[in-house]
Amino acid sequence: MISIDFSGKNVLLTGAGGGIGQGIARQYGAAGAKLHLADFRPEAMDDLVKKLKAAGVDVVTHALDVTDEAAVGKVVDGIVAADGKIDILCNCAGTIANKPYMETTSDDFDRILAVNLVGMHKCIQATLKHMIPAGAGKIVNIASASSRKGNTFQIAYSASKFGVMSLTQSVALTAAANNINVNAICPGFVQSAMYVPTLEVLAKMNNSDVETMRAFMLSRVPFNRDQTPEDIGNAAVFLSSDLAVNITGQALNVDGGLNMN
Repeated sequence: MISIDFSGKNVLLTGAGGGIGQGIARQYGAAGAKLHLADFRPEAMDDLVKKLKAAGVDVVTHALDVTDEAAVGKVVDGIVAADGKIDILCNCAGTIANKPYMETTSDDFDRILAVNLVGMHKCIQATLKHMIPAGAGKIVNIASASSRKGNTFQIAYSASKFGVMSLTQSVALTAAANNINVNAICPGFVQSAMYVPTLEVLAKMNNSDVETMRAFMLSRVPFNRDQTPEDIGNAAVFLSSDLAVNITGQALNVDGGLNMN
């Protein structure tokens, strides 16, 4: 019988206050891991943490801005000092700007790249300092369907997520000699806080309404349905498990068939 049991495993999850982050946290918790949940808005994790603890999950929270390299190092080093190791790093911290290209500013690019790409690098590098000597570890980066193909309304976001794909492959090559798996997940249309604002922008750009745009977007998905945060969490749990021991440098589409590559 195949099962995934993360008892005794420590997970550091960034962006844990967002919709996708919360879904990932729930699935790691259900697998028995100890959770270190980080977000720059710690209050966004309050309800999640309450429910996880009620379910018997061991949870520690951290207020963390992933763009602050010193703060990242302090959190990572503190976890290792307290618990001895970080077995799994899941990078889910992210931000977005839903704008046409000609309205996208340099400040938009700077902010989005700082969080989605450079912040991810800071978390990976700080964690690898401990995983490499240990000779083991799993890293899962949340990319996007926008990592697969550019678009006209999330230019800076899409560019950052293309970067996540390259970072994932490069770190996978770097870390393979130390038995560390590094992979990415490309979510599709996920029921999260980012979803409706994106539909609103698309509706405005196309002189339409949110429900019409949602129906149009889902018409491109073979399963004709959007995804849940738990769908992304299930993929993260799989890629963090021994079932994926020979998978590295890959990007797993969890998008109902939107992208098939």
